[in-house]
Amino acid sequence: METNIDELSSQLSTLTTNSEEIPKLDHRRPLSTFHLPSMSSCPMATDDNNHLLIFHHQRLILFQLPTFEILFFIPTGTFTNCQISDICFYTVSNCFLLASANTIYSLASDRSIELFQKFSNTIWSITYTSTSIFICYLFGASIEQWDFPSKSAFLVNSWVKEDLLETFDQGINCIRAVNQFIGMTVKERNFSWRIDIFDSLTMTRLRRGNTIQQENGLSNWIGILFPIDSFRWLFADGDEGLFLINQTDEQNYQQNNIMKIACNICLLRDVNTRQYNAIVVQSYEVLQIFDVQ
Repeated sequence: METNIDELSSQLSTLTTNSEEIPKLDHRRPLSTFHLPSMSSCPMATDDNNHLLIFHHQRLILFQLPTFEILFFIPTGTFTNCQISDICFYTVSNCFLLASANTIYSLASDRSIELFQKFSNTIWSITYTSTSIFICYLFGASIEQWDFPSKSAFLVNSWVKEDLLETFDQGINCIRAVNQFIGMTVKERNFSWRIDIFDSLTMTRLRRGNTIQQENGLSNWIGILFPIDSFRWLFADGDEGLFLINQTDEQNYQQNNIMKIACNICLLRDVNTRQYNAIVVQSYEVLQIFDVQ
């Protein structure tokens, strides 16, 4: 069933979060575990019906949550010879969007895959608001805003890296939107991360995040966001772990590490209350789902 994006944004914004509401997960028993070895930030996304779609070793796998029952898998070679760089669930059309090279494909509930739109450059990350789809190109070289009225494509705006980042920032890995806000994981000069928040209407920076250090000289590009609401974000950074970022207090941003290893994350909503009640965490070898209520 299709979900109205404004209703979804309202529901997200009412969720209150603090460091105690998503406790440290390392010593908690997961609701379910699925072993899927050799993962390093595999793209994945959840929909509104407790499904998880993940790209792993040239296959798209759709799971039923919370049991991780495999509903189907699709070899990506049937529609593209390139890797899947990002996945999001697009509530406007009630389908998953798959970014591959310079192309976005749609995956519908009947398993049909169609070409959604071709773009000018290699796509690195995708997200959307109630009106637009935002495309982040390779390492954040540029970001474009597109509207799709009546199944046509219309470029609304474009920003190059220099419009968005500071002089010594290296690039952008992941963009995610909620409530007309866009969060970006920014790779800083010393390979550490920063979570900056932008106004999607003007692409002006609203909040500059604090630096999240990478220890032991690590320089990976695993830096994935998931929005809880406009001020609270989950951030997965591989060996550095999973962080709960709280930017509600402008004078004192909070960054709490809640898991030691996390390469990607998704929140799962209760199908009846539509409130978040579980978190899916991807590590290098397993998918796990934890109750967070």
